[in-house]
Amino acid sequence: MSTTVTNIVEINAGPDEVWAVLADLPATRMWLPGVVSARMDDDLRVCTTADGQEIHERISDISPEDRTYQFHHVRVPLPVRHSGGTFTVTAGTMPGTARVTVQTTFEPLDPAGVDELTTMIRGGFGQSLESLRRYVEEKVTWDAR
Repeated sequence: MSTTVTNIVEINAGPDEVWAVLADLPATRMWLPGVVSARMDDDLRVCTTADGQEIHERISDISPEDRTYQFHHVRVPLPVRHSGGTFTVTAGTMPGTARVTVQTTFEPLDPAGVDELTTMIRGGFGQSLESLRRYVEEKVTWDAR
């Protein structure tokens, strides 16, 4: 059984400015906590973490017009069978702001651990979006903290 988690952050920058950061797929290393390098191999984003692990994400359905793309984890250090989701940038609640929504769906290897895994994924993407906000608003990279 799949579970879906939604994380949202408001950023004090226009949607196009925020989308430019998200659409620069290898730039993930600048704002995603723990990622020290990122590269694209065709449609596969490979992120290397500070502890040497690699996360492989297949990126698809990139739409600059809708400011959205999908990701599917091919290799991720989580106890999941399937995981992936969608990043979307829309106008924020105030003029000149943007709202970034990440909807993540996953299927745990062990259904008994779904609550713990949900908490971990919600917290991880929440931290990621907060780091993205700081990067866009303050130009602070994750490792500069």
